[in-house]
Amino acid sequence: MPARPSIPVIDTPEHHFAAMLLVILTRSPDNAALRAAASLADNAAIASWALRPDHLVALTVEQYRQLLDYAAAPQVLDLALYLGGDRRQLRTLMDQIAREIAELLTHYARPSMQG
Repeated sequence: MPARPSIPVIDTPEHHFAAMLLVILTRSPDNAALRAAASLADNAAIASWALRPDHLVALTVEQYRQLLDYAAAPQVLDLALYLGGDRRQLRTLMDQIAREIAELLTHYARPSMQG
């Protein structure tokens, strides 16, 4: 018997657990759709990091992803599910990520370069 496909692990900050659960219950994706959406979200986060604003250039890809997860994990997953995990929609998700990061930074001072 073939092995069951694994469900993707989606790292979620504790303060987003309820919202993430709501997104998953509302969208009710099957395993393939959830995997596709998680992959789209990962790819969009990495691409967004590569095109990040100059004042965030000091952040590593891991730090950028942590910032994104902290600020907008449910919103990113929800849009990725809405887009059906379609990689042709990468730019749409990247634009949303940029808006979420920009919104977060309106509430905090921009990071300064140390060195």
